[in-house]
Amino acid sequence: MSFSKPISLEAAVTGGKLKSYLSRYLESCQPPPNADPKKGGGRFPNLAGFCRWLGCGISEVEALRLTHPVEADRLCAVMEDEALNTALLSPTVISAYLKRRLGYGDKPELVSGAECGEMRVIFEHDVFEDGA
Repeated sequence: MSFSKPISLEAAVTGGKLKSYLSRYLESCQPPPNADPKKGGGRFPNLAGFCRWLGCGISEVEALRLTHPVEADRLCAVMEDEALNTALLSPTVISAYLKRRLGYGDKPELVSGAECGEMRVIFEHDVFEDGA
């Protein structure tokens, strides 16, 4: 079941309905009670599927990260947990999903005005000749 009229993520958050909508979406992904456990069933819960279910797009998730970062983080945490605990897809597909949709593998952004990166140590003498 999805909504006949699209619902924005912003409206879901400000109206206090995001958790309820997310729970209903996750329930809709579960296989029917009479499904054969050997064949799986159900749908892979994911961020794009939740957006489709609400009638919004992924760009609203990006906007939510700016306006309501805590709620966006919670939404991504739930989707990560669902992805990690599903048996519907191969580990390769799940890994690609986590990297692409939830930002795993991205380079870190600026932290407190300093760029995060590698530390390079340069010795002016051969440390192996010191005997230590």
